[in-house]
Amino acid sequence: MKIGHIQREIEESLANLTAATLPPTLEGLRHLPVGDHNPQVSIRNLNGGRKVRDDAAASYFDPDRCEVVIRFIPVGKPEHGGSGTEAGVPDFEEPSSPFEVDEPLKQLLDELGKVEGTRPFVGLKWFRDQVLPASGHEWTRNPGTLHSLLRYATDRRIILTSQVPNPNQPHHPVTAIRTNRRHPLFQPEAQRQANRFTPIQIRGGSIADTVIEDRR
Repeated sequence: MKIGHIQREIEESLANLTAATLPPTLEGLRHLPVGDHNPQVSIRNLNGGRKVRDDAAASYFDPDRCEVVIRFIPVGKPEHGGSGTEAGVPDFEEPSSPFEVDEPLKQLLDELGKVEGTRPFVGLKWFRDQVLPASGHEWTRNPGTLHSLLRYATDRRIILTSQVPNPNQPHHPVTAIRTNRRHPLFQPEAQRQANRFTPIQIRGGSIADTVIEDRR
């Protein structure tokens, strides 16, 4: 397990607080602003506050030299910090050219398509931590890149997320993902053209002329 996996597991646990059944001693956690905010977790060095690399081994997380920083980002706001050392700056930033992301995104959607329909739902954590790394694509070797590409796809609703019951832990729902087949990315070009508004000509004068004439 890597540092990036620990951070994402904490984020998912925080995001599911509103739907989880908590013991009385943990009810205070419901005051955290989840729902309208996305939790963002980073593990940092106490000495200088520098973020620990996502691909560092989980054993690096030592409470004597590390701290967990949790931020709550309003839904819809880009999850970027103000500088290169801020929490949440992804290793895989949105590229200036679409060709830089097209191929990895296509590969990600192909892998999702392979497992959709083979099970009742596709768990985000299972897909991210097992299916994608096993696919052998080069970009999956970097947990930060993998995480950011998934976020890229979900932010643009190319991939949709939902909460489904966890068969192993009923009180802890699972975040499931599915391909958004209604997204323009999956529509044939002819259908895209048909969906566009095309003005047509009608007989008679302009609407303005007609309105003026009726008022006389």
